Amino acid sequence: MSLAPAIETAPPAMPFKARLGGWGTAILLLSVWAALLIATGLYRPDFFAHQTLLAIAFTMAVVGVLAVGQGIIAISGGFIDLSQPAGLILSGLIAVRLSEAGLPLPLVVVGAVLTGMAWGALNAAIIVFAKLNPVIVTLATNFIGLAALYLIFQLAQVPNGSEIYHFGRTNILGLPAIWWPMLLIIVVTGFLMRSTRYGRRTTAVGGNRAAAKARGISLKAMRFGTFMAAGGFVGFAAVLFASAAGPFNPSSASTLQLNVIAAVILAGISLAGGRGNFWMLLLSVGFLSTIPTSLVFFGLSSDTQSIFQGVLLMIAVAIDGYRARRSPT
Repeated sequence: MSLAPAIETAPPAMPFKARLGGWGTAILLLSVWAALLIATGLYRPDFFAHQTLLAIAFTMAVVGVLAVGQGIIAISGGFIDLSQPAGLILSGLIAVRLSEAGLPLPLVVVGAVLTGMAWGALNAAIIVFAKLNPVIVTLATNFIGLAALYLIFQLAQVPNGSEIYHFGRTNILGLPAIWWPMLLIIVVTGFLMRSTRYGRRTTAVGGNRAAAKARGISLKAMRFGTFMAAGGFVGFAAVLFASAAGPFNPSSASTLQLNVIAAVILAGISLAGGRGNFWMLLLSVGFLSTIPTSLVFFGLSSDTQSIFQGVLLMIAVAIDGYRARRSPT
């Protein structure tokens, strides 16, 4: 019998890049965001006025909630939902109509959220039963939905003096009241996606559909649950949007789509599914919501801003592709 001590094989050391993980993304986003704030402030000292903070926070509120819904679709392997603008405007119109009927704010929120969930269920039904690509389906439903909305109304606005009107114009601790629900939604969703059965199953389906199916997870049920949950977030974002945006028409939400998708990617939520950190959305949404305001202070036109946002989206997609190639299999 050998007297040599038993040698335990130590697990291979985790690569530095893998250990860095979300911290690397957070540090990078914070650094770029800080550089943008400093550069804009040096160019225009009035950038640091309280009104600038309010403008950024208003944008963060809507984009942040939409990004949570988009992130759930992405992490589940559904790529992206391109029908969010139509779902947002439809739910926003319902919120306006319910406000005009004199309903209190909680019922307005419930009506808008249920409308968003119904919109998500419609997308899921087409995807599941027709077995079509989610990107193609949501692109088509967005076009059809916006065209139909143009036939229904040209301009809508929540009534002056209504509860939703006051909610959109109230500040709490120096920030818009609509900003705080966005913060709560991101924090709670980040916890639920990590710690609950639904969150783990959603991530598992996105990571490996075949393995998830072998474990008894119903892919059809998950698809419906994912799109309906994402639609509920769109409906809630519509309440924030309608309360603060003033008069809006069916095309008013079209400019939000690029920022929402870019925010999801920059936060590290993979479009291929299976991985992502929802808490990182606070940084990516904050950074991207600062850009339009900064560009205004630099004197750039709206057309130039659109070009800049398009380039930023391409960079974000390239980053997502790089992460997918570098991630361990």
